[in-house]
Amino acid sequence: MEIIVTDERDERFIKYCKSFGCVLDEPQVVLLLVNYDYVSGCTSFMVYDSEAIEIISLFIDSVKNREEISYKLLKQLEKIAIDLDFKSSYVSLQKDDVLLDIFEKLDYKIIKNDDEILIKKEFRSLI
Repeated sequence: MEIIVTDERDERFIKYCKSFGCVLDEPQVVLLLVNYDYVSGCTSFMVYDSEAIEIISLFIDSVKNREEISYKLLKQLEKIAIDLDFKSSYVSLQKDDVLLDIFEKLDYKIIKNDDEILIKKEFRSLI
């Protein structure tokens, strides 16, 4: 398996999102998890503001190892954001979203808990 960095115009990303009933045309950075020319997962972000990104997708085909695969994709996406000098990341989730546990394990904190949950992670500086 390999992780490919691309953008929202990548036909593989468009087709994969449509398979989940979703069309995303806003992300600036997309990661595709490819296994023998088959896309088996993706995650993406767009610029939230001058210092933050917003993760807007995380789709994984496999039920097996879903948490581990999600964790690896998200960590890679965060690394790209840090390399681009972003300081934090936001994610909007529904209250019953199963991904909340994964994001909490990655140190995301709930900052708004209304109809939608808004979570945030401050990237730690290595300096």
